Amino acid sequence: MPSIDYVEAGSGPPVLFVPGSFSTHAAWRPMQKWLAPGYRMIGTSLCGYGATAETRGRDDFGMRHELRIIEHAARRAGEPVHLVGHSFGGTVALAAALANSIDVASLSLFEANPLALLDRQSRRNLYDAVLELSREFSASVDAGEADAAAMIIDFWGGPGTFATMPEAVRDYCRKTAATNAIDWLTDFGFGASVEDYRALDIPVLLVRGEFANPAMVAMTDLLEQALPDARGAIVDGAGHFLIATHAQKCAALLTRFLTVADAALPEPTMVA
Repeated sequence: MPSIDYVEAGSGPPVLFVPGSFSTHAAWRPMQKWLAPGYRMIGTSLCGYGATAETRGRDDFGMRHELRIIEHAARRAGEPVHLVGHSFGGTVALAAALANSIDVASLSLFEANPLALLDRQSRRNLYDAVLELSREFSASVDAGEADAAAMIIDFWGGPGTFATMPEAVRDYCRKTAATNAIDWLTDFGFGASVEDYRALDIPVLLVRGEFANPAMVAMTDLLEQALPDARGAIVDGAGHFLIATHAQKCAALLTRFLTVADAALPEPTMVA
């Protein structure tokens, strides 16, 4: 079986953290240190990041590759999991909940980006612009441009974001740029509709930054309108990388949400 990253700490209800592109389970550490105690924190990394093997290719990029990772981690948890995802990791978390192959207690999404939601008449200009960006990025990666990743980081985080990142982070982005090119194919290929989301009747927390770009604002708004049990939050002063830059605020939102979601779960069956 291909290798899959897996770490855990603490005890209590399991919370499975799914990082986005260009990152590993370590991306959640700033938030996790502010999270209220009493949770079993489980981390993994998506295809091609951390210790997780890349099983996809440009001709085989379906979401099933990522779902295999989430299912593996959730089964190790052994009970319903609270799924927490950032960016592309949020999209993967949504896909896992919709696939109904694991028991999901709740979803917490920090700037999730299910791009197919933009493929509608009212948002077509945004969809076309993001699709073109992804193609330009892929061409830059293929051409061997050293800082091709800056195009993506600055799209989500704002102009100049890549240049301000620590060198170790920028270097990891450079090394995993080819993996991110496949992430775009996986995301665009995930075609869940508004109707699909309307059937997802579990508690969902939707968080975005105050300075989210127009595509992110549109996707978050569409999700909030479609999901039957969603609550939204905007983190003041934050952008796309809010789980690191505004970790304490994000952790407070997550703690409050998990407290309510846990209270709504049925009591486990007692065996005499």
